[in-house]
Amino acid sequence: MSDFEEDDISFDYEDDEDNNSGFSFESDDENEQNIYEFEDRITEASTNSHEDSAMIGCNGTSYLPWTLQMFIQCHFLEPLKRLQKVQLNSCSEDDLLIMLHYKKWQVDEVINAFFENHDKLFENCGLPVGKSTNNKFEELEDYDCPICCETYTKGTFYSLTCDHKFCFNCYYQYLKNEIVKGHAGLITCMVPDCNYSIPHKDIAEIITLREVGENPNPISVEQPLTSNPLLLASARTLIGYKSKKYVWCPTTDCESFTELLYDPNGNSQSQQRALNDEKSVDISKVPIVGCTEHHEFCFQCVKENHLPCPCWVTQKWIKKCNDDSETANWIDANTHSCPKCHSSIEKNGGCNHMTCRKCKHEFCWVCLNDWTEHRNNYSCNRFRDDKVEDDIRKNRSRQTLERYLHFYKRFAIHENSMKADQKTLKNIEEVTRLYMEDRRESGQLNLSWNDIQFLLDAMRSLQNGRKTLKWTYCFAYYLKKSNFSQIFETNQDFLNQTVEDLSEIFEKIMDKKNKNKVDTIIKNKVKIINLSELVSSRQKTLIKSAEENLQHGLLSFET
Repeated sequence: MSDFEEDDISFDYEDDEDNNSGFSFESDDENEQNIYEFEDRITEASTNSHEDSAMIGCNGTSYLPWTLQMFIQCHFLEPLKRLQKVQLNSCSEDDLLIMLHYKKWQVDEVINAFFENHDKLFENCGLPVGKSTNNKFEELEDYDCPICCETYTKGTFYSLTCDHKFCFNCYYQYLKNEIVKGHAGLITCMVPDCNYSIPHKDIAEIITLREVGENPNPISVEQPLTSNPLLLASARTLIGYKSKKYVWCPTTDCESFTELLYDPNGNSQSQQRALNDEKSVDISKVPIVGCTEHHEFCFQCVKENHLPCPCWVTQKWIKKCNDDSETANWIDANTHSCPKCHSSIEKNGGCNHMTCRKCKHEFCWVCLNDWTEHRNNYSCNRFRDDKVEDDIRKNRSRQTLERYLHFYKRFAIHENSMKADQKTLKNIEEVTRLYMEDRRESGQLNLSWNDIQFLLDAMRSLQNGRKTLKWTYCFAYYLKKSNFSQIFETNQDFLNQTVEDLSEIFEKIMDKKNKNKVDTIIKNKVKIINLSELVSSRQKTLIKSAEENLQHGLLSFET
């Protein structure tokens, strides 16, 4: 970077009122880059650049689905474009990006600092002052790396303007380590006292070249800034610091996240926690949102869409399925305790003469008395009043276990069916391609994507319907018996039947023995559309009915 003279500086940019990225950051140390704070409002950048993607979820919750690339483009690269309109005398894109990163992506702060004292700004940013930037990759021979102490007969070395040269391997490990740690600020030279910043593009090049070099079939492709490793790490850190506003999609392998724009119920996160603590049954307050991959989930508890269950019922059910409470019930119902050491024993043979493996105590499985009392006289057939209460307790344990297993088995079956539906969805693309080709061969030349959209819509209806059906078993497990609980079970049956009817058609389409999948689609097209709409209708009816009956006290949970 060359010297600057204020007479040579010209600038031309639009109204500064729009030059707000919406982030506010504070740091105790001017050079510390990893403490971020967001403003508690919707950023103007996200509203203007991303408003077309705003969605309205269940219960009127307004949200924005994001990917990391979209977030980087909106909050990092859009400010870069605005700053490029301000001609800061030969500053390269790398320089501008470093200055923006240092100033927490505030365009106005960069401009103000530049014109107040550009030398101080460059020094704080880790840019060379009074001389040109001279970052370079070099092929050197017989050179010792100061970090790993390896002597390279020939190797690639990287250095900044400071001319501190280090081998490619050391720089790669250093950069990966900084990024893995969640480094949100600028990364500087490996020499501790050297403050020169490594440009974002150089970071990407070092990492890409090293990883491509390890690939037996390397394909070198220049990565866009939206995929830059440091910008990705910075974006993840920023999102993590604002957990009340941004939530990652909980679906496995999904890397998108959602921004909450507006909660029509006006519930802050603390108020939502209070609702959970009070065991609120108002499921109209459950903020269901979605991500860019169309996965629905609860913004409050960060679980998949669990309607018609409130968050606290969902969490209670998950805890019950994960802990050992039901294992304890099974042990109580199917085992006896050794009368001497109280170890649990499961009977694995027909003989009632038991010997505890732990303490070697011999006793009768029927009456639990010492076996020596049975050598001359059996008394197991005699009724004893003190055994009645114990038997009643064990029968109650068995009934509780059987009831739990009834609902859990059906919950698990639909969960596994959802996983199978996901596999079917991945194969739908090939089926749609075959369908489009067949339609063209039949003379329908003016085809569009809308002509096949019914298949994808039906698949999503099936997934959403089955998800709701799955959580109805959690709902029913905690539901108190009443006439209205029977109405709920009737709605559950209707939804179950429709979901299985639609699922059966997709099974026929995707069956490996089915050699003519297109004919199956054509034959069942009307049925698929009707069943898809019926699944959605019955799903909404079940949830709405449960919501109203809970609000009016006609349905209640056993707590």
